[in-house]
Amino acid sequence: MTTFVNYSARPKPVVRRSWLLVPLSNERLLENAWSLGADVVVLDLMELVTDQDKPRARERVQASIANVSRGGAEVFVQVDQELLYADLRACVYPGLTGVVVPGFETAKGVAEADVLISELEDERGLLPGTVQIVAALDTSKGNLAGMEIARASQRLWGLTLGRADLVMDLRPEPSGEFHLMTYLMQRLVIIANAASLVPLGAWWRAPARGLIAGPKDTYEAALRGCHIGFKGCMCIVPEQVEPMNRGFTPSTPEVSSAQDSKNMMMDPSGIEAALDIAGYAKACLARDNEKADAVNRIKQDSEGTGGAP
Repeated sequence: MTTFVNYSARPKPVVRRSWLLVPLSNERLLENAWSLGADVVVLDLMELVTDQDKPRARERVQASIANVSRGGAEVFVQVDQELLYADLRACVYPGLTGVVVPGFETAKGVAEADVLISELEDERGLLPGTVQIVAALDTSKGNLAGMEIARASQRLWGLTLGRADLVMDLRPEPSGEFHLMTYLMQRLVIIANAASLVPLGAWWRAPARGLIAGPKDTYEAALRGCHIGFKGCMCIVPEQVEPMNRGFTPSTPEVSSAQDSKNMMMDPSGIEAALDIAGYAKACLARDNEKADAVNRIKQDSEGTGGAP
């Protein structure tokens, strides 16, 4: 008996390759982030904002969501788990796609964040489940409980590793390479796929590091990460956005190979994998065009009115 598979009904892929971290205390970068081509802008309330700047940074969140999304980027906010109530109250507003939460070590912590987000969605007129969560597993306890965390909430969309914090917890090896990092990255991909979540990360090689890497090293790290199963990565330098988008997009030879395989294979699962590659490449191109069109419209409107974008 032949089983009919309706490939035309496949859902549109979500394209989130570059996640540009923008401190809410950096006014200049906040003003320009809409024009930088990132798939996701992550407004940071935690990692790069000093304690004294946090109250003012929270006041900026709502307006910043509207501003940085003008160029087509989705908007997440990175929040501090120790200040979760205050940070979530500052950012759960219309226009927010989700939050990045470092420091989860138990499923209970995820469930508590879920409840608080639900209350804020109801209070502020957002549809239930609008706000997604990306969990950053940046401690040894958090990585040990990775599968329990991954299954703790329907809001979870992705998992990533907090590399700098994690290496502080685990300590580096004498060689200078990150202790256990290779294993933990591969494990994260396995956990995310088993839980139907998206793994985020890149495969950096010494001496390049994510915070300071140039475009060439960024592209190579993204390409290596893509080949082991990651779908996107955080970055902090605007010049890293384009090579990250490129590295996580299937290349023309990869798409051609997938299409050739589709014609040769009779196994439906093999055909489905080939369609995934070709469909995702098409979605990446559409995403890039969508952002470019949004940026161009803003610039043209600005030129027409003689004002700043």
